[in-house]
Amino acid sequence: MINLVTGASGFLGGHVVEELCRRGEEVIVLARRTSNLSALKNLKIEIRYADLRDPVALKEAMKGVDRVFNCAGAVRFVIPYKEIHDVNVAGTERTVSAAAEAGVRRIIHTSSIAALGPDGLLSPSDLKVDRPDIKYGYSRSKTEAEAVFFRKCAEKGIEGVALRPGVIYGPRDFTSAYYWFNFVDTDKTQLVGDGSSRFPLIYISDVVEAFMIASARENVNGRTYNLDGPESVSLKMIYDLISKELGKEPSYKFTPYWLAYFAARMSELRSALGGYKNEPRLSTFVIFLFGKDSERPDCSNAKLDFEFRPKIGVKEGISKTASWYKDLQKSDRVAK
Repeated sequence: MINLVTGASGFLGGHVVEELCRRGEEVIVLARRTSNLSALKNLKIEIRYADLRDPVALKEAMKGVDRVFNCAGAVRFVIPYKEIHDVNVAGTERTVSAAAEAGVRRIIHTSSIAALGPDGLLSPSDLKVDRPDIKYGYSRSKTEAEAVFFRKCAEKGIEGVALRPGVIYGPRDFTSAYYWFNFVDTDKTQLVGDGSSRFPLIYISDVVEAFMIASARENVNGRTYNLDGPESVSLKMIYDLISKELGKEPSYKFTPYWLAYFAARMSELRSALGGYKNEPRLSTFVIFLFGKDSERPDCSNAKLDFEFRPKIGVKEGISKTASWYKDLQKSDRVAK
């Protein structure tokens, strides 16, 4: 199998590339000229340059590829919807079209637990491409991207499967984990409410393992699967574990949900008035995610169809991530 990975400079994509190489697979990395691929510099990979906005370059990059791991996407919560749509929705459509023209046989698509829709086999009536009824732009983009993905795969005759992980964390995660550790490290931990609200969390190696299995199974075409870790967690639980790893005494600031949500909304408005030049630290989506209890996602279809069994609990996962964070801090101090 010749595998192509989009989004390889990112957290998930980079780990997918590493695992494919560890298994002795032939790996092609799709990247932009400006992408930082330093984490993959010692791996035996081929790099092909293309932008998700360039269908001609995408088609050229897909030549000779059997399988695509589509890990590219914008994890942004406070930008105009047309911008996140261009990457997450239109980018997915262009990727599938280019893959089809190049003769790719299967695509494993990265969705999100934030996507709204049924788990398992999707019917044509489920594939509603335009979903302005969804409140949060990121959730809307991942939902619409799924619909585009399955519709285009069916039209083009490509096998497609979508995986919906919860919040992914682990070494090299600069979206969530780095900030959690840094907040504890600098005594800036803030919690919404009492910090006990539960949300889905899954360690990176468990996600990658699910991707590997789904890429090889024959009974997963046209299906979407939820992925969650072995336990439900809260942000306070995470901060408590990080505090132990860093040898810090927890010092929490608690903010009522309504006040945190209001502050996030004000941050979003300031960002909009400033032309969205800077991503604000607060967003209503993040406050909702960490401030309201989430039901545990039903992962029974993943267990049934490809024996999905997450192995890394939050205590072990935070410990593994702590080693990376400490090494990162040491290297930063040496550089200074």
